[in-house]
Amino acid sequence: MELQTAPTLSENHISMPEKIELPTNLIDKLANLPEQGMGYQIVNVILKNGQILTDRRVVNSTYLLLLNNEYLKTADIENVELYKK
Repeated sequence: MELQTAPTLSENHISMPEKIELPTNLIDKLANLPEQGMGYQIVNVILKNGQILTDRRVVNSTYLLLLNNEYLKTADIENVELYKK
């Protein structure tokens, strides 16, 4: 019986999270706001550096979905508000 090994990543490969958990206070805030679809909300994300990420998805009032090649930490997030067109 031959033992199979898992594929390895190249040294310069960095695994980026596809979603991050929001801070507890923001999860509580979103839990009390309406959903825009089944299980998700469309929000603007205000970062501590003043940048605003618009038209973003949060799943189950908890997880911010990240874009491809985007890296954020929970600690970067100051606030969220429902997105308005």
